[in-house]
Amino acid sequence: MGTNIIIANKKARWGLNRSRVRRAEIFLHKYKFAFSSFTTDYPGHAREIAAEATIQKVDTIVVLGGDGTLNEVINGVMTTGCSQIPSIGIIPSGSSNDFSKSLGLPQQLHKACRTIINGKTKYVDIGQAGRHYFCMASSVGLFAAVCAESYRMKGLNGSLRYIAAALCIIRKMSSGWEMNIKADERMFNGTYGVLLVSNTPRYGGLFFAPKARPDDGLLDCMIIEMPKKLEALFLIHLVLRKALASHKKVTMFRAKSLSVSLTPSAPLSNDGEVYPNLFSSVDYKILPQKLQIIC
Repeated sequence: MGTNIIIANKKARWGLNRSRVRRAEIFLHKYKFAFSSFTTDYPGHAREIAAEATIQKVDTIVVLGGDGTLNEVINGVMTTGCSQIPSIGIIPSGSSNDFSKSLGLPQQLHKACRTIINGKTKYVDIGQAGRHYFCMASSVGLFAAVCAESYRMKGLNGSLRYIAAALCIIRKMSSGWEMNIKADERMFNGTYGVLLVSNTPRYGGLFFAPKARPDDGLLDCMIIEMPKKLEALFLIHLVLRKALASHKKVTMFRAKSLSVSLTPSAPLSNDGEVYPNLFSSVDYKILPQKLQIIC
C-alpha cells in the first residue's frame, strides 16, 4: 500500500458516484497527491481495507463516500488496537454527509480535494458504544428503527428520507422500553422511546443536538419519554425548528460515559448503520481528541 490511500464507495448516491470517483482521482493526480485507490465491493469492505491500511502504517485514508462509509473506516481503524492510526480525509459523496458538514468541510468535489492536498489537520472526538465506534451519533429504540426503515426509502435524499421513515415508524409504534441509565453520576429511569447519544449537531440531515461539538470531550445525550402518535408528529415539527429540547417529554444532558440497560432488548444504530441483533445493554464513552481529520 502507498503512504496515502483512497477508499471509494461507488454505490453511494444510488450508484452515481462512479464518475465522481474518477474526477477526484484525476484532480488529486494533477496536484501530485500520491495515493493507492480501493473501491468497496460489499458491506463491511471499507472496514476491512481501513484495518489493513492501519496495520500497514498508512499515513492518510481518504474516504470518498457517505457517512456510512466513514463509519466503516473509523471502526476498521479503531478495532486494530494500533497506537498510531492514519489521519482521515473526506471527499463527501453520500446522501447526507452530516459529519463533514458538522466540521464545516467543503462539499464540492474540487474544494474537498484541495483540502486534502493542503493537508491541515485537527483532532476530534469519537464515541464508543460497546465494541463499536461512531463519529456522529448512536441511537437506541425508535431512532434506530427509523434508520432501518430509511434504507427502504429509495430516491429520497438526506433529511427527507429520515422524515419519511419516521412517519412509517410512527404508524407502527406501540410501547417503549424500560431504560435504566447511569450518566456519569446521574441516574435516569423510565419508559422511553428514544435514547440518542450525539457527538455532532447533525444526524440524518437534521439538527437533533444543536449544541453538540465534536471536540469538547462530551457526549450530548437526549432521552424521550415514549410519545403518543400525535405527540411524535409534533416532535418531528420541533426537530425541524431546532426546538426539540423545549418539549416536556424530552430530557437533554451531557456526559463522558453512560451505562444503559433496556427491557425488552432494543435496536441500536451508530451513524445511521443498524446492527442486526437487539441489545439489552450498552455502555457508551467519549474518546477525546482521538481522530485526526484533514480540514
